Amino acid sequence: TISFPKTWCLTQLIKGVLSTCYFGTRSYTHSRCANCGFNNKTVKLIKHGTKLSRITLPKTNNLPTYLFLKKQCFLCKGCKTTFIASTSMVKRNCFITKCIIQTLAAEGQFITSEKDIAFRQSVSTTTVNRALHQWSPQFKPNY
Repeated sequence: TISFPKTWCLTQLIKGVLSTCYFGTRSYTHSRCANCGFNNKTVKLIKHGTKLSRITLPKTNNLPTYLFLKKQCFLCKGCKTTFIASTSMVKRNCFITKCIIQTLAAEGQFITSEKDIAFRQSVSTTTVNRALHQWSPQFKPNY
């Protein structure tokens, strides 16, 4: 779950563009180490700070929208490695939500340039290109 502070929504300038910003924290107690798989009862897992991620969300009120999410870092005393709390909104090591990737693929069905799609969704043209190539096998006709 994501917990939100009292001032959870602000409008700020990001990269020179007025944007809607949400702020939240993702923290929970882990039962197993993500790297070695040891149980929390046999090997001590401790909270080891947080990492701030700026996650791109779909536009609201025609403004780019971002979620600034503080993810909890954990340290495993058994294998001496760290790992970060995950969320189902984004893929691992990615900062663009799955919803936006699906929207890019849906807009790619129509005759539109990649630059126009990127401008409408506030992402780069490279991201649009990757999303279209990722989803293109599903849109090919099966003769």
